[in-house]
Amino acid sequence: TRAGMTITRIEDVTPIAHDGTKKKGGRRGRRV
Repeated sequence: TRAGMTITRIEDVTPIAHDGTKKKGGRRGRRV
């Protein structure tokens, strides 16, 4: 569970950081 959470967090933060929190922002809130 720890490894899965770390990978999911990094994958959700990587695309949002360099893409803008407006396009993938809705998806990230839903996943978290």
